[in-house]
Amino acid sequence: MVRPFALLGFSAYGALALCAALGPDAARPLGFLCLGLACAIALGRAVLGFFWGRRGIWTENELSGETPRALSAFRSLFWAAAAIALAGAACVLYLLAWQQAAPWQGLDGEKLQVRAQVLDYPEERYHRYYYKLRVEALGQEEGALEAVGPFTLRLSSTMPLACDPYDRVECLVTFRAFEEGGGLYSTRNARLADGFQAGAYLSQYEGIAVERDSAVSPGEMLVQLRHQVGRAMDRLLPRREAGLLRAMVLGDSGGVSEEDMGRFRQLGVSHILVVSGLHMTILAGFMQFLLCRFPIRKAVRNALTALVLVLFLALSGFQPSACRGAAMYGVLLLADSTGRRADSLNSLGLAVLLVCLFAPFSGGDLGFALSVLATLGIVVLYRPIYQVLAGKRLAGLARRLWKPVAASLAVTAAALLGTFPVQLAVFGGLPLLTPLANLLLVFPSTLLLYASFCGAFLSLLPATAPLAAPFVWAAGWLARFLLGAAGFLAQWKGTFLPLTGEVALAVVIGLLLLLMAAGLVGQDRPLRAVLGGCMAVLAVFGGVFQGWLTQGTVIFAAPAAEESSCVVMIQDGKAAVLSFGGYRTGAVAELLQRYRVTQVEALCLPDRGPEAREAAVQVLEEYGAKQLVLPGDAYVGRDLELALGDALPVFLEGGDSVSLWAGVSAQVLPQWEGLLLSVHGVEVLVEWGPGQSRNCGLLFTNQPQTRVNAPLSVWQTDGIIGENGQGLAFSPKGEGAVLPVEEGCAEVSVSPEGTVSVRREG
Repeated sequence: MVRPFALLGFSAYGALALCAALGPDAARPLGFLCLGLACAIALGRAVLGFFWGRRGIWTENELSGETPRALSAFRSLFWAAAAIALAGAACVLYLLAWQQAAPWQGLDGEKLQVRAQVLDYPEERYHRYYYKLRVEALGQEEGALEAVGPFTLRLSSTMPLACDPYDRVECLVTFRAFEEGGGLYSTRNARLADGFQAGAYLSQYEGIAVERDSAVSPGEMLVQLRHQVGRAMDRLLPRREAGLLRAMVLGDSGGVSEEDMGRFRQLGVSHILVVSGLHMTILAGFMQFLLCRFPIRKAVRNALTALVLVLFLALSGFQPSACRGAAMYGVLLLADSTGRRADSLNSLGLAVLLVCLFAPFSGGDLGFALSVLATLGIVVLYRPIYQVLAGKRLAGLARRLWKPVAASLAVTAAALLGTFPVQLAVFGGLPLLTPLANLLLVFPSTLLLYASFCGAFLSLLPATAPLAAPFVWAAGWLARFLLGAAGFLAQWKGTFLPLTGEVALAVVIGLLLLLMAAGLVGQDRPLRAVLGGCMAVLAVFGGVFQGWLTQGTVIFAAPAAEESSCVVMIQDGKAAVLSFGGYRTGAVAELLQRYRVTQVEALCLPDRGPEAREAAVQVLEEYGAKQLVLPGDAYVGRDLELALGDALPVFLEGGDSVSLWAGVSAQVLPQWEGLLLSVHGVEVLVEWGPGQSRNCGLLFTNQPQTRVNAPLSVWQTDGIIGENGQGLAFSPKGEGAVLPVEEGCAEVSVSPEGTVSVRREG
């Protein structure tokens, strides 16, 4: 059975993902290759039809109604050519979209005056404000502005601007190109998928001109509507619960703390926090349940459901994963209205195809990839997994109680299997508590969405706004339960199965072989059960063996936020925080959760700013610490004293050394400009102050004036001054340097043998 939309949709998505991974330079030859191959297949099909058509092997058997194999193969050639041709067209679309963004990416480092229209309220993260602007004119600092083809700019600012959405601003900015490193799901691909064509930060906070726009556009009305709903949540609920609701309903995750985000990510249920196909399914089911109570026709009921889905899409900002879910559910509603049976795989392919046609950069969107693969896994694998879990031995009440549990576990297992390749490549393993977390959290999150939807829509009108309070209050209690349950589960040890390097490859190959064997044995249930047990044993053994191999390895983890210089050193479950960073106060806690740290040996606090102190207090309260290392003239303060408990701070001057744990010590550089560590024979330099010219094997820095005298460097700035053999030169990338992606971290491991390896996490 040929599923044309599934074939076309996934071929287009595969081509876009390949273009995002290889870069725009590969899009042109890849597109020509696909189009040429499609033409060759179409030509071959035509030749076969011309020479062999008269023999009758290509015609239907009208008496038996059977389709000859030759005719079936002939039709398959047609769909193969169509799929390959569409893949080539997708490459062309990607190339055209990139050509629109490339000129503005080339402005990296340029300081220019811009006139732009503000498209939304700012996203507040890491004590910074990120604006979405549509740039209309550019010019030099002292020159006249010239109109340009509009492009979308992501503007970073340390202070909020005195403007509202759809106002026009004129300000001085410094352009910053999106980082290219990180593979398929790099910062550049993520930003392009979000609709940004360039990045910049505000260079001057004085002289910003704001022009109010008296006309009200539909886009402004939509933004104000989202803002009104968000303000209602903030007014009626505590900040933490309101942030969770804003993420689930409005697609605004800025109010979710990094600690909470890390917990949901650790459990493998971060899809609850983003507007996705799950939310579309819940909302559509809710609308169908309500409308079935009224005597209206099925077509009208489905049309009203589709209208509500579109309104919710607009309210959430048209997230790609949500668009995929809405498109898929729209196909199902259309089939139901016309009396036809919709094919789930075909519907998914059509939804993916529509997203790819309208968003050529979606191939590099990690969230969209996880959403598509999870849905694909559910469509293909849910039924056989459910049949195994449900069984036929239970009867009566036990069977009725077990069936929804089995269904939930089957959905989770199918989604995990579908996303396994991406989970392995990006995160280096699998969360083991995902089935249990889904079982405990998905149903409350469904009730939370129901209450949130009712509260959100009732709060839109002044006459019905008072009726929204009970629903928002109920949503707040459900949000509190979700946050508490996620925090409780995230505290469990061994919740993540690491699979990296050769171990991962061996485990994956073994699981695939066992899966193929399970498919070949057919209905032999005892043998299939034995093979399933072997799969479970292999997966668990892989994790245990991986832990044994990495014993004694020291890991340096650096979050990939541009504004943070946070560095955490981890070894066998214990950690030392070497730098807290500047703006991203929750990055340390997120890293400690990600690497399942059970004991914090030391905290180094060179930064006297309030953000770093806040992060230090948070870590001390949750993990404790044996040492708090401070400069000799530092002021401890009441907040740190209370968090320290019985532990005493350690005051050091430049040149002093401190023992972090057995075999690992650090020397404080003069003027507290950094730490110099010796780890398994590798000298590691963590810079805090102005650049050093000291030799080392591994360098962590966020200083733009650093002399790179290290074989391997990790940093988060525009560039580094490095030795190129001919003296000092500006090196935006640097030879042998690691550029961390923004949504994740850079991981540098030093083995007991002194071998240094690098891994990126997205």
